[in-house]
Order: sequence, then structure tokens, then C-alpha cells
Amino acid sequence: MTKEPLEKWMRYALFVTGPVNFLGALIFMPPFASLRSQFTLPEPHPFYLWILSIWIFAFGCCYLYMAITERRDRIFIAIGAIGKLSFSGLLIAYSAAGTVPASTAVSGLLDFILGIVFVMWLVTTRDERSSVRQQMI
Repeated sequence: MTKEPLEKWMRYALFVTGPVNFLGALIFMPPFASLRSQFTLPEPHPFYLWILSIWIFAFGCCYLYMAITERRDRIFIAIGAIGKLSFSGLLIAYSAAGTVPASTAVSGLLDFILGIVFVMWLVTTRDERSSVRQQMI
């Protein structure tokens, strides 16, 4: 079984996603309340902000690692897609409910787009996995 290289378009998406996550990690760091206020995000306890920031940063590192090494990790991309789509979905839902301004939902647009790109990659590479299984049988 040969290792297929990561598709170029997906590599580009991962190269974009890493810095997007680094920016997100910065925004959620407790010392940067002024950044969060620009995005009209709520102000939770610093403990939760640090946990969120660390995880967002870690995911950004993994996205860049996958882009650089061309590693194909479907489970990680699926979890990333869930994270990105749920984040943007929550922003949209809270905006629709009037809890946060519409501009807050707009700030999650890039995460929404990247989440869709991840889902597209998962769907288009699903057939490759089944053909590899058939070759092994």
C-alpha cells in the first residue's frame, strides 16, 4: 500500500488553518480582553479562556504539521470540522437569538468555510479508503 500525498488544495487549507487558529488562540488568551471585545465575545473566567486558547493553539500546530508532512489523518480532520462548524454555528445561533451582534457571527465565517472544506475533503477521500480496503482483500 503506497502512501498517497495530501491533495494540494487540502494542504493549502491546512496552511491557512494553522495561522487562523493561532490568531484564535491569541484572541482567547485572558490578557487580550480588548481583542475579544472587538469581536463582542463574552468574557468568561480566565481558566476557561486559557483552556480554550491552549486547545486552539494545539490544533493550529497539528494543522501545520499535517500540511508540512502531508499526513492524511481523517479522524483529526473530522474532529477539526466538528470544532470549526460548531464554533461558527454557535456564533450564528447566538446572533440569531440576539445574544450577540451579527458582527460576531460574521467573525466566525472563516471557520465556517474551513469546516466546509474539511467536510469536502472527508467526503471526497472516503472512496479512496474503500478502494484501498478492496485491494487488501
